[in-house]
Amino acid sequence: MTWGFNDQIVHLEKLLTPGLIGTYGSFEITEIFGFERDGPPTNILTLLVAEPEEPPSVNSPGPGFLNDKPIPLTSTKWKLGIARSRIAPSQLVDALRRLGETAEWKIGASALKVGRLTAIPPQFVPSDTFQTHAWNGVLKNNFFDGSHVLELFDREKLALQFLFDRPKLLTELAKLIRPYAPVGLDGLSDRLGNVLIQLPVTATVTKFGRNQADGFALEPLWHPAVPPRPLRVSWEVYEDATIEDFTSAAVGIQSTSQTAKFPLHSKRMGARYVIWDDINRLIVGASAQTAFLGGDISVTSRVLIPATREFLEPTTSAEQCQPTKQAVVIEPAPDNPDRPHPNPREPWRSARVFRESLHALQSRKEFVQYGGPSGAGRAEALADIRWLLRQHGTNGAWLWDPFLSADDVLHTLFFCPWRDADLRALSSASTPPRERAQIGNESDCAGTTTRGALIPSAQAPASPSWKEEQVSLIEQSKGNGEGLKLEFRVRIGSAGWSFHDRFLIFPRASAGAVAWSLGTSVNSLGRQHHILQQVSDGELIRQAFLELWDALGSPEHLVWKTP
Repeated sequence: MTWGFNDQIVHLEKLLTPGLIGTYGSFEITEIFGFERDGPPTNILTLLVAEPEEPPSVNSPGPGFLNDKPIPLTSTKWKLGIARSRIAPSQLVDALRRLGETAEWKIGASALKVGRLTAIPPQFVPSDTFQTHAWNGVLKNNFFDGSHVLELFDREKLALQFLFDRPKLLTELAKLIRPYAPVGLDGLSDRLGNVLIQLPVTATVTKFGRNQADGFALEPLWHPAVPPRPLRVSWEVYEDATIEDFTSAAVGIQSTSQTAKFPLHSKRMGARYVIWDDINRLIVGASAQTAFLGGDISVTSRVLIPATREFLEPTTSAEQCQPTKQAVVIEPAPDNPDRPHPNPREPWRSARVFRESLHALQSRKEFVQYGGPSGAGRAEALADIRWLLRQHGTNGAWLWDPFLSADDVLHTLFFCPWRDADLRALSSASTPPRERAQIGNESDCAGTTTRGALIPSAQAPASPSWKEEQVSLIEQSKGNGEGLKLEFRVRIGSAGWSFHDRFLIFPRASAGAVAWSLGTSVNSLGRQHHILQQVSDGELIRQAFLELWDALGSPEHLVWKTP
């Protein structure tokens, strides 16, 4: 069946019913737009998020701009703006009706130029688990049981075609927007020109874990202002193009139990669930693939505020004057990898799947190649390193680079989301040639230094040692250290031996030790042509690293270590 504006409005009004999936008083609007000279503002992305706050009064001021002045987009005539405002739900409904009738999109004092918008059937986006999704780089705080998303899709994107023709511009656009609004435009580029309406599920939050009978228990916890009602939970384990386990049960019915209990026949990661409201024909919760089913698992609860590692990421360019506050949701520590795996298919299947996925990644040259004809730059290179940390760093990640510094560690290992993963950094305190040539000239920002944008120049020591610089930067940037287990060592003096290669090593990945050659130092990732590629024998690299690491075990080689 087709889906039109009237269907979108009817579904939106249903979702806004108090207590159905939440209780909403208004929509927060974030408008990202661009314009050329005296031309009209053109929608780049509009995000409306349903929230419990009351709508503004009639006499409240209009949208407030998050940027003080228009932001020029390099090598184009475009300038950018970011506006933030709040409206009542009824105003959104009126705007949708007007759009369907006149093709004009107007939710504030003036209309925003949009393409030919088409109403898209409703979607549901779960929160991230051990795998991330680009949606959650755009949606606001989609941490708990997920969000309903209604979308108006620009099918032609004529005004924004130049961004698709020049991928570097899209990366630059996302970089310029990010200090004002945490929206990963470059990760969801197919949504440029669209209007997104997000309704987070807040009526219930899901508690789940393993029970005493070797089964899996799931219980919806209702908001105090929302009366409980019957729900249905379906659960499946989908791995390797195979449904390995599936079950469904009623939950929340007074005649049975508030908790759904599922027997587990396949103890695997990759499980996911959907909580369905039979009466109202709606999803009220869902998960992406979870990481809670590998081996012995204690009961785990979804909490309202997930464990989050907060820290400051140093500046990455001369134009960026302040460090960026980062928040990484911490995943639970995995099972002991030395135990026999409860699934008899392992580790053989993981090894085969890993080889196949690696072949697919290497066949897409743009993933492993940076600079030169690939068009990929530093942002893409760092994003790929962080992807590898999430995919393979469950039990640890070791970074081996002669030029490694505290900046590099903060840009990389601090983003590993796995609790208590064994993170190690090994440097020889070498100074990169690029930095030697530009010491003192890299930043135009007052009160910053090349190596540490967090340190006011008036307070900087006259001539700190290399180790003192690293410790100072990490201590000022480390934040709460949630789930972080990291040790940073340096080779100085005659201990050990000199090294020149750069590797990212995962010593205990699912298919054994694996390692990637970075092709350049971390400080140069994406700045010049290089190739990130997996080496043929990760175990040999792991052993070589470990031998040198053990040789540098005395106190003078320790740079920094988590308590």
